Amino acid sequence: MFIEHKLLYSLKGPIPEEEYVISFGQAEIKKEGDKVTLVATSSMVHKALRAAEVLARDGVKIEVIDPRTLVPFDSKTIIDSVKKTGHLIILHEACQRGGIGGEIIRQVNEKVFDYLDSPIKVLAGMDVPIPYASTLEEVAIPREKDIIETVKDMVS
Repeated sequence: MFIEHKLLYSLKGPIPEEEYVISFGQAEIKKEGDKVTLVATSSMVHKALRAAEVLARDGVKIEVIDPRTLVPFDSKTIIDSVKKTGHLIILHEACQRGGIGGEIIRQVNEKVFDYLDSPIKVLAGMDVPIPYASTLEEVAIPREKDIIETVKDMVS
């Protein structure tokens, strides 16, 4: 199953002219960092990268990882990053209850619990249907300021 986010339709960026393939089950490190590992999915990747730029100005370098696929799931890239940073935040737009964040927590806890310097945090959508009105939707899903505040709380 392939799911695309309608709010990503308007984004522009470079497109390779030659044919290219994205391997299933291979996460991408979008931004290197050493303070916090931030795993983000879909449109949240862009919010995470903007928050990472703001945090970098304050000297806090976070590693942003886009898993790109959930099945198969590349836990190795995330686990290697958590070993380096000691902190993990999972960012997704779906409701927190029953979201992918719980599965990522399980995999990290089973494999590298001793490397964590703080509890894992999940920033996710509220447990409500996503509102149609953009002003309400903005409150129902994680915002850049939520990411920045969570990272700062985690590393302080």
